[in-house]
Amino acid sequence: MRFLCVNCSHIYDEALWEETDGIEPGTGIDEISEDIHCPSCDGSFEDFSPIEDEVIYADDPHNLSHVEREHMPRIMHLDDQKVEACVGEEEEMHSSSEEHRVTAMYLVDEHGHIVEEVFIMAFEDPIAEFDISGLDDFEIRASCNMHGLWWTGLINVDQYHEEHDEDGDEES
Repeated sequence: MRFLCVNCSHIYDEALWEETDGIEPGTGIDEISEDIHCPSCDGSFEDFSPIEDEVIYADDPHNLSHVEREHMPRIMHLDDQKVEACVGEEEEMHSSSEEHRVTAMYLVDEHGHIVEEVFIMAFEDPIAEFDISGLDDFEIRASCNMHGLWWTGLINVDQYHEEHDEDGDEES
């Protein structure tokens, strides 16, 4: 998640890090020591507010543009216990450089609550595996540092299995 300092508008992204303060990548804002302050204004991290990103989805999932194909999370494998997802197409996943990359992938329940998150570092493939045991419906979201937050839409586990054969391929 990303947080905004209400004093100076500095943005703290949990998937990235503040090199000057030695905060490791993936450190949650609630895990930051009280001795560490905002690198821009020296304010407390208690003064940071969550940034609610607008979720981007495809208007027509059967006719995606190049940008949509590059950013949409895609299910690679789904069973009753876990889901493995990637961002982009199997042949060409989302780029993963310092300048343009997926910073995190999220498993979100039917109420819009984040159940689990996986941080993606630069030069790593944007692939994540999530435990979905106990969930009937979920969505996968992926956050691109340049193009925002993208999502699969709500997926019903039973309906997904009905629409796909055992290999995960869509039935014709």
